Amino acid sequence: MIRDIWFSIPLWLQAVSLGLVFVWLIQLILILCVRMRPLWQARRDKRGKVRTADALPSISVVVYAHNQAESLQDNLPQLMACDYPDFEVIVVDDGSSDETEDVLMQMDQRYSYFFHTTMADRVSTVSRRKLAMLLGVKAAHNDVVLMTQAQCVPKSSAWLRSIGRLFADGVDAVIGPVVFEDHLGLVNRFCQWDLFDRVLSSMGLTLAVKTFGGWSSNMAFRKEVFFANKNYAIQHHLDLQPGEDDLFLTDITRGKNVTVACSADAVVVNRLSQVGYVWKQERRRRAFTERYTFVLPRLVKHLDSLTRWLVVASSLVVAVAAGLMMSWWVMGAALLLLVLHALCYVLVPYNVAKMLDVHRHRISPLVCSLLTPLVNIYFRIKSRIISKQFYVGRI
Repeated sequence: MIRDIWFSIPLWLQAVSLGLVFVWLIQLILILCVRMRPLWQARRDKRGKVRTADALPSISVVVYAHNQAESLQDNLPQLMACDYPDFEVIVVDDGSSDETEDVLMQMDQRYSYFFHTTMADRVSTVSRRKLAMLLGVKAAHNDVVLMTQAQCVPKSSAWLRSIGRLFADGVDAVIGPVVFEDHLGLVNRFCQWDLFDRVLSSMGLTLAVKTFGGWSSNMAFRKEVFFANKNYAIQHHLDLQPGEDDLFLTDITRGKNVTVACSADAVVVNRLSQVGYVWKQERRRRAFTERYTFVLPRLVKHLDSLTRWLVVASSLVVAVAAGLMMSWWVMGAALLLLVLHALCYVLVPYNVAKMLDVHRHRISPLVCSLLTPLVNIYFRIKSRIISKQFYVGRI
C-alpha cells in the first residue's frame, strides 16, 4: 500500500519528500549531538563521569567596570560572599567618571581579598577591554583567572566551586553559561531567548566539535596558559574592539582542552536593564568576530541554520502539494516530521533551561528559531557595512 501511494505522486514531489527526510535526519543528528550535548554533559557529571580537579585551584576573579558604580554596589557583595576556600576579586576600572572609585574604596576597607586598579587615560589606539583583561591577568595572584563584568552576578554562592572543580589535569579553560535577567515585553523576550540560544549553541559546539567562543561575563582559564602564549590572544587582535572573549579563548587554547560548566550553580546573570540595546551591540560584535573563529564549528552552526529552514519549507511544500493531490498519507507524514521538528526545538532548550534553573521558554523557540537565521544574516551584513567601527588605531 505504501509503495502504491509513493509511486502515485509525481517525481518532483518524490524528490522533495526525499530531500525533506534527508535534511530532517541532518537536523536530528545536530540536535542530538550538538544542541543536546550540554544535557548529556550534565547527566555525565551527575553520574560522576566528568573529570574533576583533585583539589580546588586558587581563583582570581577579574571584574571589568566602566561607569557602573550602582552595579558594583549591588553585585560585589554577592560576589565576595561566594563559598570558596581560596579566591580574590580584582576590579579593573576603565576610567570611570561616576562614583565607581568611591564604591571600590569602600570595598577595599571591607574585604582583605578585594583589590582594584584604574585605567585612567581614555586612549583610543587599542581595545580598552583587552588592555583591562591584560592588566587584570597580570595583577592576579592565583592559578586560575575567572573573567566577569560589573553588571553580572553569580546565580549561586557555589559559582566558583562549579567552575574551579572542572580544572582537572589537562583542562586549560572553562566556559560558563550567561543569561539576561528576566524582563517582560516581546522584544526583551526575544533578546533573552536569542542570547540563551547562542549560549546553548556555543556550549554544544565547544563540547561536540571545537571551541567556538566564550563569554567575558563567565570565562575562566589557567594563568600559565595565558603567559605561555606570550599574550598572543591580546596582541593579535589588539586593534579590534571586540573579541576579548571568543577570539581570546580561541587563541590561547587553540581549540583544545576546553570544557563547559553545565550546572545551575555555574550560571551568571546579566542585570543590565537595557536588554535590547546590549543585545544589539553584542550581536554586531559577534557577527564581526565570527569570521576569525575556527572553520569547523562555524560550518556546523551554519548547517544547522540552513537545514532548520529547509525542514520547515520542504515540509510545507510536501504537505500542501500532497493535500491538493489527496495523498493524505504523504501529507500526514510531512506534517508529522514538521511537528517532531518543532517539538525538538521546544523541548531541548526547555530542558536545558530547567537544568540551569533559568527562565524556561515555551513559546519563544517556535517563533524565534525561524527568525534567528534571518537575524544572523542581517547582523552579518550589518557588521560588514560598519566594520570600520570595530577597528581601533594600531600601536
